Amino acid sequence: MTATASKKEKINPDWYHHLDGAKLARLGVKILNRFDWALQCNTCGERWAPSHRADGRLVEGYWKCPNRCNW
Repeated sequence: MTATASKKEKINPDWYHHLDGAKLARLGVKILNRFDWALQCNTCGERWAPSHRADGRLVEGYWKCPNRCNW
């Protein structure tokens, strides 16, 4: 397994909104603020706040860096 392949984790669509800090870290993302869901990319340092659905759940792919570092 290459270093790149080992850094990426496959996300099951049924539980993507249940990712904790450790799982997000394996995806290359750090939680800056759990209450406002401020995230930061570990590769480029980009910060973003993911959007939510009408029911309050995070949208699929919310952990993806806007600069595509962890896609």
